[in-house]
Amino acid sequence: MGSSISGKAFNLNALFEKPFYQIDYYQREYAWSADDVRTLVTDLFTAFDEHWQDGRRRWQRTEPEHFFLGPFVYVEESRGVRFLVDGQQRFTTLHLLFMHLRRIADSYRQPTTVDKLNRVIGEFNGNRLRFRIDIDERREFLTRLYNGVRFELDVGAPISVRNMSFRSGLIKELLDQQLTAESCAPFVDWLLNHAVLIGIKAGNKASGFKIFESMNDRGARLTSADLVKSFLISQVGAHQDELNERWRKMLARVTTDREDANAPKEFLKAALIAHYASMGDESSADMREIEEALNIWVRKKAEARVGLKTSEDYFTFVNDLIYLSEHYVRFKKALSKPYLSDNLEAVYYNAVNGLTNQLQLVLAAVRPRDTATDAKSKARLVANYLDRLYVSRMLSDQPLGARDFEAEYRVLIPQLRMCETEPQVAETLAAALPPESFQAIYNFQLRGNNKAQVRYLLTRLTAYVEVGCGKHDLSAEYLNEDRAWQVEHLWPNHPDWYNHEIPERGDFLVLRARIGSLVLLHRKDNASLNDMRFHEKIQRYGRQNNLTAVLDPGHRRNNTFIRDFVNDKDNKDNDLGEHFHDFGTDPKMQTVVASRTELYRRLCQIIWKPQRLGFPTFEPPELAEPARQNEPAPPPRRRPTPNARTAIARMMKHGILPDGVPIFARASNYRATIDGDGIIWLPTGDAFVSVDEAGRAVSGLDKCDGLDFWQVTGEDGATNSLRIIHNNAKADGRLASTQRRR
Repeated sequence: MGSSISGKAFNLNALFEKPFYQIDYYQREYAWSADDVRTLVTDLFTAFDEHWQDGRRRWQRTEPEHFFLGPFVYVEESRGVRFLVDGQQRFTTLHLLFMHLRRIADSYRQPTTVDKLNRVIGEFNGNRLRFRIDIDERREFLTRLYNGVRFELDVGAPISVRNMSFRSGLIKELLDQQLTAESCAPFVDWLLNHAVLIGIKAGNKASGFKIFESMNDRGARLTSADLVKSFLISQVGAHQDELNERWRKMLARVTTDREDANAPKEFLKAALIAHYASMGDESSADMREIEEALNIWVRKKAEARVGLKTSEDYFTFVNDLIYLSEHYVRFKKALSKPYLSDNLEAVYYNAVNGLTNQLQLVLAAVRPRDTATDAKSKARLVANYLDRLYVSRMLSDQPLGARDFEAEYRVLIPQLRMCETEPQVAETLAAALPPESFQAIYNFQLRGNNKAQVRYLLTRLTAYVEVGCGKHDLSAEYLNEDRAWQVEHLWPNHPDWYNHEIPERGDFLVLRARIGSLVLLHRKDNASLNDMRFHEKIQRYGRQNNLTAVLDPGHRRNNTFIRDFVNDKDNKDNDLGEHFHDFGTDPKMQTVVASRTELYRRLCQIIWKPQRLGFPTFEPPELAEPARQNEPAPPPRRRPTPNARTAIARMMKHGILPDGVPIFARASNYRATIDGDGIIWLPTGDAFVSVDEAGRAVSGLDKCDGLDFWQVTGEDGATNSLRIIHNNAKADGRLASTQRRR
């Protein structure tokens, strides 16, 4: 190619700590999708969890394995400046990741980690911060992000900046869900030192672009999907030419986005997992090989798993894949917007909620020769099942990542493979639906790590009421990635204004964050209300969505749409009218929260009623007596699923602290207890798996290091933080890791 070429492995520290990167303006815009970002963040945390636990390496290895992020091509422009020929999508995403990690580390008061991240984010020259990826049009956005100042996108914002803004919001939500005070610093160290890219250094730009073209020339480079096709077509005998042409048309169909070169591979992976992968004891290895080495799995398992022996078998298999692809394309389109006319809106909802592998379960229910109507009906049932399961797990504070649903997939995929008809799919899924009264909603509240989930629940409740009152379904607008719609607290963050009713500040903050204290408002309206008191806000609510507007005493008067809504059969049977009303201008906070929470619970029962979702009728679970308007009752004690890997759970398991030990907040003396599984219980009946989130809930802090925040008084009367007790136990060997060497 006319100049020297060399390759070298870089960890992220070496890659970003000193050099600056430039990209020509005519190069491709930053265009990573939400799924691309979710996949990267999920893969990073999965790899991190393989090697670390409780701030230390889990396995006794001299060095954790490196996590490979792929190759990139660059040219050394001058001393300390590199021209990035290929790799800007990953570089830009990693840079955004560093920015949000810095924000979290700063919130947890971890200056050493903040300093490490500052060095890979940029370099100060006087008062001006020069970012490692040094591009003029991005500088204002990155500066505001670094300083924690909101960036308002205008109509003429460059595409790259718009996409960076959207993906930045998603990265924030994903990191807030994953990171705790304990895991933040170890994750940053692991990321900077053990995530690597292979740099291909070209002598000049011309050489660099030739390398880039060589690496990305689709005509010269065989993908795993191409290798699968080559193997299969070679086995079908006389029908090769016919199937080859149909295969090409299939690939054109599934590649709905020209930029998505992985589309054929993603279809084949979903189809093979849905219809052929083992779901038994060896399922993890089987699914992993399909994910990582698709063509190798097909060759190895062609006979054993797929049943391919004769040329006729191969012909039928390829033919079925082609027919299945037509259904897949239809479902793939439903990922990007709610197809209300086809009743496939739940496919979109699941995509918004990050269930990136849902089409594996959907395709398991679909036969290649199903009609479009039958395929859509089956897909609707599967998507509705997943949506209801997601909401149920969300309210119960269970993990919600795509991989956290794989246990259900392994059980259901073999069962769905046996279903030929829509009624059979419905019966299979109905049997798997857990009984759900939605009682857990009484303890559901806005926390530091679940803002996206709260916004989703309010979206569904708000949209249902709006449609019932004769308005359009605005779910897609509420859930849009610009996050223009926000969660609004009915009460301002001023505990002292309400201490006549709720003397304890921590109790007020917990009650203020409960779902019954929250509504959905557009960002501009939310900002305009600011710190208004409840009686001032409700005067402005009359022009908002009906679920919010009903709090305005004048809204329901002479409103025939609301009268028709509460008298609708489903709504009337659930006594919505008893709770769908205003509370006057000066109600008790506890009264409003109890009644609104019960309203939300009843809406959940209607929206996710099995019969409404297409499932057979079955007896609903026994319900607790609902709270009455003038009789606010404490919420039922909901016990979340313990997480044995948290620091506090390990302390309880090893007997470092006794079951039921009282703890108190350092600053306010607010009291709580910890049970034997490491669950933190507040006097309000609210329970937390994370000491960070329990501390955040009663302090009002954006981030809280729970081990520092919570204190314990020992038998000798001495007071220490949970962190001191934890560190002492580690130092004297009482909290030694029990993990076995692999």
